[in-house]
Amino acid sequence: MTLPFADYAKAFIKPTFDPFNFRPVGHIYFTLMGRAFGLDFPPYITPLVTLHLLNSLLLYLLLRRLAIDQWRALAGVAFFTLSATALDAYWKPMYVFDLTCATFCLASMLLYAHRRWILSFIAFWCAYKAKELAVMLPAVLVAYEYWFGERRFARLIPFLAVSLSFGLQGIFLNPNKDNEYTFRFTFAALGKTIPFYAKRFLFIPFSGLALLPLALIRDRRIRFGLTATVCFLFTLLFLPGRLFEAYAYLPLACAAIAMAATASRVKPVWCGAFLVIWMPWNVRHLLHEQKLQLALDDENYAFFDQLESWVKKNPEVRTFIYRTGPRGYHDWGINAAWNLAHHSQGLRA
Repeated sequence: MTLPFADYAKAFIKPTFDPFNFRPVGHIYFTLMGRAFGLDFPPYITPLVTLHLLNSLLLYLLLRRLAIDQWRALAGVAFFTLSATALDAYWKPMYVFDLTCATFCLASMLLYAHRRWILSFIAFWCAYKAKELAVMLPAVLVAYEYWFGERRFARLIPFLAVSLSFGLQGIFLNPNKDNEYTFRFTFAALGKTIPFYAKRFLFIPFSGLALLPLALIRDRRIRFGLTATVCFLFTLLFLPGRLFEAYAYLPLACAAIAMAATASRVKPVWCGAFLVIWMPWNVRHLLHEQKLQLALDDENYAFFDQLESWVKKNPEVRTFIYRTGPRGYHDWGINAAWNLAHHSQGLRA
């Protein structure tokens, strides 16, 4: 919360991979919110929900640009907006990176569809500076150019060059050599990641794979949506140590494109029937996950509350040694809690 804004500007414009995982677009949110609200949690939620609604609007505009009629487009947006699949993304501040990445990816796709090449490139750069998942966006734009453009792929050279540069830097300069952030290009990794993300689609094992046969339908809009979904899932499939529901947020938006395009080929009543059947199932899983999450949050609150009270009584103790923590805390979370309790930085836990 103490970094000057000049540091964010430098991190935003530099074309090199950041080994410290500093993402200026998302981290500036924490700086602004921290300065304004400290550790008061509720105000942090408003920007997240606003971003989620903005993403829903961008998705709707993109669907309309793809010549999907209003009601099918609204049905696709409803599936994306109300789904419990990636609920964590728009109520946990830690996932602001996924939200902002999705915002700029959708904006880049929409701008590209309107032939605003420079603005699309700027949005792509912002998306990458929000989260590295955006490195696959140029592949999505190649698919758009192939199916909906004039197949003038030369205009995509700047996108592809940046993607290749950051991609290679991420592979060869990644300081995480043997931990949960390490890429695992193995079948064992796919054996963990594919079932996890495929189940998140409808909360039924491998339900996400049911989308793949839609590629057999001769509809370029469906194929574009599926291609975008696979592209944004690609890097996640080789990170078996980082399995989080919120990571499915952007792929879910792209899956909604394929679903809305499919819905445009059937009668509206079938779209309504699907939503009527899906919503109670969706709410059921929403309530189930809510119960589990609130139990974890109670543990987290109790841990931090006790830690903060202890620090107030023993401010001279600067190193914290622990055996374990709440189930929802990682090592970096405990370290952050120790520093927050001291209103300081650089202390060791």
